[in-house]
Amino acid sequence: MDKSEWEIMSEVARGDLSAFRKIVEQYQKPLLNYIYRYTGDRAASEDIAQEVFLRVFKTAKEYRPLSSFKTWLFKIATNLCLNELRDNKIHRNTVDIFELNEAGFVALASTYFTPEKEAEGRELSALLMRALKSLPEKQRVALLLHKYSGFSYGEIGQMMGCSMSAVESLIHRARHGLKKQLTPYL
Repeated sequence: MDKSEWEIMSEVARGDLSAFRKIVEQYQKPLLNYIYRYTGDRAASEDIAQEVFLRVFKTAKEYRPLSSFKTWLFKIATNLCLNELRDNKIHRNTVDIFELNEAGFVALASTYFTPEKEAEGRELSALLMRALKSLPEKQRVALLLHKYSGFSYGEIGQMMGCSMSAVESLIHRARHGLKKQLTPYL
């Protein structure tokens, strides 16, 4: 955004739909990606993202920049994801296994596509989803916010209401837990 987030939110609070459109255009894709990685459900991700933006629009008058706008936005998204999962409205079912190497896991990727490799990929995806589901909620949230949405430990701490060292510990434990669960399969 060219203008400060505070100025744009002030315009949104006055009912300026073009200012709101700027926010949606800038944050829609990263927000959808985060929510999808959290839920594993594309339709639910779109619904939750829409609800996030609706809440941003409705609460624009109350917006106070205590942290970055992106941090505030993703905190809303995280809370909505938690509510949806807690209420069992959605069930996570997929994970992009091609992201494993970036997460610190050993995964051998072939440049050749075969049905066997596709089946192995689906199996590994299911294993990873089960491993992610088994993580305590705070570890899963911290890992997803850092890994897939690029938030710093400080920003995640603001969203989750904990210290930077607590976030570091959550992410470390999450990675260790995933590695321990997935090592026999990799």
